[in-house]
Amino acid sequence: MLKLDFIGKNVLVVGGGRGIGKACALNYADCGANIFIGNRNEEQGKSTVEEIKKMGARADFCRADISKKEDAVALLDAALEFFGGTVDVILHNAGVISTYDFLVIEPEEVERLFNINVLGVSHMLQEGMKQMLKQGHGNIVTISSIAGRTNMGLLQHYCATKAAVISLTQAAAKKGAPHGVRVNSVAPGIIRTNMWEEILDGMATGWQGTEGGRTAISPEERERNWNNSIKDLIPMGQAQTEDDIAYGVLFISSDLAKTITGQVLTIDGGCTMV
Repeated sequence: MLKLDFIGKNVLVVGGGRGIGKACALNYADCGANIFIGNRNEEQGKSTVEEIKKMGARADFCRADISKKEDAVALLDAALEFFGGTVDVILHNAGVISTYDFLVIEPEEVERLFNINVLGVSHMLQEGMKQMLKQGHGNIVTISSIAGRTNMGLLQHYCATKAAVISLTQAAAKKGAPHGVRVNSVAPGIIRTNMWEEILDGMATGWQGTEGGRTAISPEERERNWNNSIKDLIPMGQAQTEDDIAYGVLFISSDLAKTITGQVLTIDGGCTMV
């Protein structure tokens, strides 16, 4: 019988305080894994841990800003101490979005995007790969985006960061393949997360922003923009959920996918199909 079995496996979830990362952490725990959460927001990270503990699974948390190399190292060290010296899966979900047009985005915003979305992934891939090469086994999964595979309107700099995530993932996969370490990426489509709420704000303001910040939009306009996005962009006619992405993440990091590495699993309802 085919089933997702993570009983006794040690899973580090980077960016597990909310959204896709939290959904993945809960699903891993439901399949028997021990979970360690790394998150910038301490309250969110600890909340996820408490939910997991109520499920009867082992879990712990460490605050980390993985755009800083020292935090990435400290996070992995803390996870290894909790796990007893080995880690079976590292899921890198931490990321941010920016919805400012190419011509108006400020250098500080570009730096913020690349520090978190690219440097953060690079740090965790480096440190995770070193550990898994020593172990002789392991799985790393990055969360990229369909934005890394196609230009999405006025998300140019965000698209660039997610393309970099895919490239780094494939580079790491080549390094790990001869040593029993698999590295893959999951590219979500359109999901009603906090990130997509920012996109809805951008739609309402023409992606330019306003002096002193973006103007709020009415709930009616927000829902209209959301429904139009689904209608115009998703051939299957329905948005993905956080659990939809989590199921793909669990599959790609399970023994059912033991010969899959260096790939991007796209879960988008046909949004990017050729």
